[in-house]
Amino acid sequence: MPDRRLLISFSGGETSAYMTWWVFQNWRDRYDSVRVVFANTGEENEETLEFVRDVSMNFNIPVTWIESVIHHGERKAPTHRVVSFDTASRRGEPFEAHIQKHGIPNYKFKDCTRNLKRRPIESYARSIGWPNGSYDLAIGIRTDETDRVSAESAKRRIVYPLAFEHPMTKAKVNAWWEGQNFRLRLKAY
Repeated sequence: MPDRRLLISFSGGETSAYMTWWVFQNWRDRYDSVRVVFANTGEENEETLEFVRDVSMNFNIPVTWIESVIHHGERKAPTHRVVSFDTASRRGEPFEAHIQKHGIPNYKFKDCTRNLKRRPIESYARSIGWPNGSYDLAIGIRTDETDRVSAESAKRRIVYPLAFEHPMTKAKVNAWWEGQNFRLRLKAY
């Protein structure tokens, strides 16, 4: 029987951090291997980078930091490079490289997430011996955001723990964070 694998896509937000913590508390027995990955676009706020670091340290959850590598002059999908809190881009380098090759993302050309997050995450998974389709991918969509659930979730093996298995709303996530000794220090809008 093949290994049961889960890759958690940690966006750097509080909902995603809660999901990551919850999965580590409740789903460890479902999987033989669980990995957490944070894809930095280079345009993240410093508070987000600090929060990702703090989640890893405070909850003792290893987080692999990656960034997109755009291959200029080649018909090749973006790959990834592993970085850390200290070496993560902070001046938009991955995003700028994407713009140089593909242009500025807009409502008609919505490839930013695909090239700066999805494909680099898939590249990282392949680099650790997890080919596409060999693992579940956990995404932090809440029960009050189910309109954001991918139509391809079954095909791509995407799971939404906070939308279906452990339904959480923004208010419940906020209430949980109020009981913690740290938080994401970004202003909510």
